[in-house]
Amino acid sequence: MKQDRTSTTALRRGPNNPSRLPGRLVVEFLGSFGPDSRPLDKVQGGALVSGSGTITVLTPTGTACEPRYMVTVTGMTGESAQCVVDSEHYLDLWDLLVEGTQVRVTGRVRRPVVEGTSMIDVLTITSADLRIAQAPAVSA
Repeated sequence: MKQDRTSTTALRRGPNNPSRLPGRLVVEFLGSFGPDSRPLDKVQGGALVSGSGTITVLTPTGTACEPRYMVTVTGMTGESAQCVVDSEHYLDLWDLLVEGTQVRVTGRVRRPVVEGTSMIDVLTITSADLRIAQAPAVSA
């Protein structure tokens, strides 16, 4: 079927599927030779990392008494990271957990399954308007 040359179609900008590259968000961390950056899935588990992007998906995974959220942060080119906000940090961070918000996430790398996608256990979230929500330090 031939398309009419006078018809208009909407242009789609950005990635077709914002979460098509899970675990590939480029993050900054302190490497062996100083500051470094690479995709999240290439960073050693337990490392303290920081990455920026837009909150594209919020998935509640806890209960009303112990709220937890799985937050998908997607970079400008479609790479993303799954970030876990646990019930200890939720009350400090809840006002920044809004889809479409530009954020900077800092936390520790976790791999729940050996061959699975890397995740970030969230410690702090900073929004584009420079509001900072910081969870209290937890001693190990």
